[in-house]
Amino acid sequence: MGMFDVAEIDQQHRELVNIFDRLNDGVKNHEPRKDIYRIIDDAISYTELHFATEERLMVKSGYPEIEDHKNKHKELIKDARRLKDKLEYVGEDMFREWFNHWPFGRVLAHIQYADKQIVDHIIQSGVKE
Repeated sequence: MGMFDVAEIDQQHRELVNIFDRLNDGVKNHEPRKDIYRIIDDAISYTELHFATEERLMVKSGYPEIEDHKNKHKELIKDARRLKDKLEYVGEDMFREWFNHWPFGRVLAHIQYADKQIVDHIIQSGVKE
């Protein structure tokens, strides 16, 4: 436990932000939808990986309210999947409109908030390697 875990979280954030940037660029530049869906899949699976890391750290550091947190993660992933399924069937204008309300904003907000709490918790609990 300790600094390594914090570094891992930071690293994953950077990667997530990169994927989301790629996604936004893809939509802005009217890239083929199949490419955009591929990036969406990357984003979803990377988010799942990140949530798993978050949950592991919570368990290791004895973080309170882990269950609530896990449920929140499930909800966010479910939202993203549902929206992806819907996007498959809509015209370009609606695609753009919906894409602008993509739940990734919520995902990022959650991640920044949650991870800051976990990191603070890890530091306060003074858990050593």
